[in-house]
Amino acid sequence: MMRKSGTILQDETLKELLTTADQDSIDVRLSVMNRVREIHERSSGKKTVRRKTGAVVMIASLIVVLTSLTGLAAFRYVQILNPKGEVIVESKEIREDAFTPHAKTYHEMRSAYREHVLGMLKPGELVAYYVHNDTLNAYDTGNKVQTVYKPVEHSSYAAFEKQLEMTNGPLFLKPKYLPQGFSFEAGNVFPSVMVGEASIENLKRLEPEFIRMAETSTSDSKLFIKPLSWNIAGSANARYANGEDTININAYARKQSPSSVTTMHPEGVLVEKLTAGGQEMVYMEAEAAETHYKHKLEWLDEEAEVYYLVYDNPGSVLSKSEFVRIVESMLR
Repeated sequence: MMRKSGTILQDETLKELLTTADQDSIDVRLSVMNRVREIHERSSGKKTVRRKTGAVVMIASLIVVLTSLTGLAAFRYVQILNPKGEVIVESKEIREDAFTPHAKTYHEMRSAYREHVLGMLKPGELVAYYVHNDTLNAYDTGNKVQTVYKPVEHSSYAAFEKQLEMTNGPLFLKPKYLPQGFSFEAGNVFPSVMVGEASIENLKRLEPEFIRMAETSTSDSKLFIKPLSWNIAGSANARYANGEDTININAYARKQSPSSVTTMHPEGVLVEKLTAGGQEMVYMEAEAAETHYKHKLEWLDEEAEVYYLVYDNPGSVLSKSEFVRIVESMLR
């Protein structure tokens, strides 16, 4: 069971961050940058330690980048249009600018608390948490209350599929073709952030309650936690493995979202459009960039209202044609 809320965080690294952060240089636009990076990096498996639930896929129904607000300059980009001529998927190249160091500081501060809270949870537990710290909250004025979910990692596809069905999760596409040696290793289902207690609207309603709790507390704790319940899934991911090689499949429900999905990629990544299984997709291949993948494909199924992201590991032995063949088999 989750330990009692109000636990004092003893992380010396975090304490140093909190006391040395330059409040005069804070810009609220960094909150947008951080949410984009957290969602994208966690859902794509960056810094993932396999077979551990500590590297959690961020619960999300949509990956959105508001480039004009983040302080990141966008350069080359690739777009996919629907029959109406509307942009539905877009991937932009990014480069760091003057705001980036502050975004990194915020990300380190937020991540330290997130990992601390995650360590207090059992698989299947979802909580909201609030950190009563002016410096941290100044970085993200719109999202002072955050959520953390520790998934139940399923080692059988049947169990993974059952939880997806029970929670009305996004349509998941199981590959019909896998290279020799690859098999299902793990699957996770995550709560929706669009509906229910984990929704952004509900978290905003909880903010005054958390602030009152913090201001009336007699302890030295800056961290306050509240258990949440959920029954609707917003995303899911499955991992197939062959030794150290992996194929990761992510699906995000995008109901009640804007009409487009925008992601960002670092300089040095080859980006192009291609069609697989009759579906136009954005293809990425790490050429001269340090990334968490060798190949990646992303696309939006407007009819099913699901955004898909498939990628392998940096040292993958798969060729581009073999990787695309796997994704094509998902659409048959």
